[in-house]
Amino acid sequence: MPRGLSLARTPACEECGTRIPFFRLRPPHTCANCGAELRYDRVEWPLAGLFLLLAFYYRPGTPLLVYSVNTVVLITVSAIDLRHRFIYAIVVYPAMLLALLATALLTNTSLVATLVRFACGLGIFAAFYFIGRLVYPGVEPVGKGDIELGALMGAMVGFPRVVSALFLGSVANAVVIAALLLLRRRGRRDFIPYGPGLCLGAFAAFFLSP
Repeated sequence: MPRGLSLARTPACEECGTRIPFFRLRPPHTCANCGAELRYDRVEWPLAGLFLLLAFYYRPGTPLLVYSVNTVVLITVSAIDLRHRFIYAIVVYPAMLLALLATALLTNTSLVATLVRFACGLGIFAAFYFIGRLVYPGVEPVGKGDIELGALMGAMVGFPRVVSALFLGSVANAVVIAALLLLRRRGRRDFIPYGPGLCLGAFAAFFLSP
């Protein structure tokens, strides 16, 4: 998506453009033509580990399926935001609708109650954004995509778990930012993506009591 390629397109090496057949998408991840490193495993291994955590916690059934789909979305958002510094609405909004429908249909929760919980998640993050604008006038505290991601988190985990998700995500981001500043890998005015930490907080909230 960041490069405007079709999702149906066969994967290709980013260095030389050589198409990669599906049976080559396995370790070692190197291009047969130029030997360049392929980055697919940077998403595959973390995703496999998160699936394993979910499988240990949830018995086989609908909740495991729903949270696994949610995890794929969170990994997708995190990977793109880390590398390209952008959160795509075309990923967030369909996932948001799917999460709302799954909550309403699979948890015996009315659609109205589901929408109220979603609105709480959106409202909390929007309040966080406007408080940041008041504290730091003229500075965007978070991006538009981060607000949309906050709404997605509300749809995925509901209220009050979304409060815990936002807190855990903010703590994760604060730890990473502090480490980058102390190690001088980033400066105070450098852009640091906020989405991956929020996605981590949302995933952690999957294991909290509803």
